[in-house]
Amino acid sequence: MGFLKYLLLPLAIAAHGLAQANEKRPNIIFIFTDDQDLHLGSMDHMPILQKELMAKGTEFTNHYATVALCCPSRASLLRGQAAHNTNITDVTSPGGNYQKFVVAKENEDYLPHWLVGAGYNAEYIGKFMNGYTRATYTNAPKGWTHTDLLVDPFTYQYNNVVMSENGQTPVHYTGFHQLDVIRVKALDRIDKLVDDGKPFYLTIAPSTPHIEDGHKLPTPQTRHKGAAEGLQVSRDGNWNPSDDDTAVKPSWLKEMASMNSSVIDRADAHYRARIAVLQGVDEIIEDVVDKLDKKGILDNTYIIYSSDNGYHLGNHRVAAGKSLPYREDTNMPLVVRGPNVTAGVKSKIPSAHLDFPPTFLEIAGVDPAKFPPILDGRSLLSKWHNPESKIETCPLEDTHEIINVEFWGGAGIESPLQDKPYNMGNNSYKTLRIVGQEHSYLYSKWCTNETELYDTVADPYELNNVAKGNNQEDHTKRLLTRLNALLLATKSCADQTCRNPWKLLQPEEERRGQIVDDAASLTITCLDQAMDSKYDTFFNTSFPDVAFQECRELQDIDNERPYLPENPGLGMKYREPTDNYHTPNVKNTDAVDGNQEDAGGADQRNITLATLMSKAVKLTPGQLGQAG
Repeated sequence: MGFLKYLLLPLAIAAHGLAQANEKRPNIIFIFTDDQDLHLGSMDHMPILQKELMAKGTEFTNHYATVALCCPSRASLLRGQAAHNTNITDVTSPGGNYQKFVVAKENEDYLPHWLVGAGYNAEYIGKFMNGYTRATYTNAPKGWTHTDLLVDPFTYQYNNVVMSENGQTPVHYTGFHQLDVIRVKALDRIDKLVDDGKPFYLTIAPSTPHIEDGHKLPTPQTRHKGAAEGLQVSRDGNWNPSDDDTAVKPSWLKEMASMNSSVIDRADAHYRARIAVLQGVDEIIEDVVDKLDKKGILDNTYIIYSSDNGYHLGNHRVAAGKSLPYREDTNMPLVVRGPNVTAGVKSKIPSAHLDFPPTFLEIAGVDPAKFPPILDGRSLLSKWHNPESKIETCPLEDTHEIINVEFWGGAGIESPLQDKPYNMGNNSYKTLRIVGQEHSYLYSKWCTNETELYDTVADPYELNNVAKGNNQEDHTKRLLTRLNALLLATKSCADQTCRNPWKLLQPEEERRGQIVDDAASLTITCLDQAMDSKYDTFFNTSFPDVAFQECRELQDIDNERPYLPENPGLGMKYREPTDNYHTPNVKNTDAVDGNQEDAGGADQRNITLATLMSKAVKLTPGQLGQAG
């Protein structure tokens, strides 16, 4: 079986890593927030991020999630695969969460295994995936040399911190704010990793600035309360748009009423809470940089800053949340500082989360010829070293102009004050981002079989849906046929066809729908070439429309036909079936009480691990649902 055969691959990587054991290979620290926006300006209010990472590294402004939702995005990042190949498509059953990741045995074949095989220590602190709970903590994520993970349902309770170290009994850190707990633990792990002497990879993943349980606004450390006083979310562009702009939206979005004053006030309060709680992340950046500097390894460490997905507050009339294909939700922060990364540059080179694993493997010195065949992404390392290079206008090999974004299930409006349309479950869609040097587009096909097309150069706020109506210009009609073919290829792509879907879209009859391995022989290598009128008949007649049979809560192969090729693998070669998986739960648990008062005062800014552990208490069998 292909999956079992592939489990031998880390041995091959290990042999390569051992050969490089004496080299000073770079370390990698990945600071990974939860639901942080790029387009609402949150990074503008993080002075340490600005000073230590952006001014001394490169900001990449065209970085995208493959799914605008926490757990699917994290699974895609860790596996280096599009979400249709991981089949982790939601945060709960039936779409998927951590338990589905384990049942599929994806837990046995992803980033930490590959890095450890290359001779690295690989560690993770903070939020891993939704569904790592009191019922599943003993089945800790495999592959890591050390984990210390937030445990649900406490992950989004900033003043009720419960974590499990390496799958051991969860510990309650009474009297501390989550950001201080994660900061102290991360600094301690850096000390230990440096002392161990191996190159290392460390993810630091607070749940900031995600909302707390239900619709509660995120609670900052007390020393940062009031830090965003007087701020309000930007009213630019697509914020609370007009009736005309709303009418061209698909599915439930066109039913959204204009936000009233109470909804607007809540959105502004939400914005201020997000900015205030992110000040604690800024402190993590400050202390990590200082620690690396004191240890003498700062110049040989890549520090990557990003988030699992973006966020909207009032954009397209939706008061708060993610899960939409638009720029606020899918275009996220990415800042890189490290060896040979240019300082103080802002780059438009496009990338996606699934590009991280091959990038990290190249940093680790793994020969690209030995990269896991599972990977749908490409290494970004050469782009990180040359961030001012132009986006290829018409690449002959792997194309960077096409980014696939998808979603299954319902949308969540994370505001208790906004009236919600009745059919918010109709939120499944397939989307393309075309990110070119001169032309950029957003193209989506929804489960309602409505179509969207935005020229994101002329219309960066994605308001003018030029696919709507019957009076389209010839250029638009031609563009729609090309984008439909591209979406047909990308919605079930795998490995080389994700990196270059044009390999499936060649006009010669004998090559149609076939994967062309020889990239140098491609007749069409980019959208600009495909727009030539001589290909009109080919694109008009050769490809069925992308479609859904109905709106469903999970990926279903028959519901999303047709495909190109006709019988897609959807990643099943590298995972086990999960048709009957379920998420275990605990019942009749004793209460785990949070802090009586909000924590994180000035006196806790520099607490030590010893101080933290002096108040740490293991959960009881009753609190774990194991009593009796």
